[in-house]
Amino acid sequence: MTVVTRTDRRRRAALALAAPATAAVLLLAGCASGDAGSGSGTSEPPADDGTADVDLVAGSSALGVPAGLGSPPADAAAGAARTADAGLLYVVTFGSSTCPVVADPEATAAGDAAVEVTFPEPTDDPCTADYVPATSVVALPDGVDPDADLTVTVGTWGDVTLPAGSQDPAWATAEG
Repeated sequence: MTVVTRTDRRRRAALALAAPATAAVLLLAGCASGDAGSGSGTSEPPADDGTADVDLVAGSSALGVPAGLGSPPADAAAGAARTADAGLLYVVTFGSSTCPVVADPEATAAGDAAVEVTFPEPTDDPCTADYVPATSVVALPDGVDPDADLTVTVGTWGDVTLPAGSQDPAWATAEG
C-alpha cells in the first residue's frame, strides 16, 4: 500500500501548475530568440530611439523607421518615402517585431508615375503581439520616372503620393 502524504499532494499540485507555465515560458522564449527576420531579410532590431539602420539596397529591411523620416502619425497604417538613391523607396509597415511585414524587393509599374508595392504571403510562424514599424527598401521598376510625382500603392493599405523632389514620407492611414 502506498501512502500519499500531504507534502506529496502539494508537490504534485505544484508540478501540475508549473507544467503549463513552463511550457508558456519556453514557447515565448522560442518566439523571442528566433531571428526577427526569419525568412524575410530583416536585419537588426531598431536602435533605442526606434530608428531603423537599413542598408540602401533593394530587398533590405530593418525594424524601425529611418531617422530622416521622423515619427509616423498615430493612425498610420503604412507609408512610403523616397531615399537618397532616386531608384529606391522606403516602405514602412506595422506589425509584429518577430514577423515583420517586409515588402518585395521591387515594385511593379502601374503607369508612368505609379507603382504598386507587393508583399509575400505571411507564414504560419508564431508571432509576438507587439506592434512596431518595419522599413523595407524597394526598387522602382524600369520605365517609372523617379523624379516625377509618384503614386505608390502600398499593398492593401492604400495609395500615397510622393511629390517630385521631396524625401518626406507620405502615410496611408487606418481611416483610409
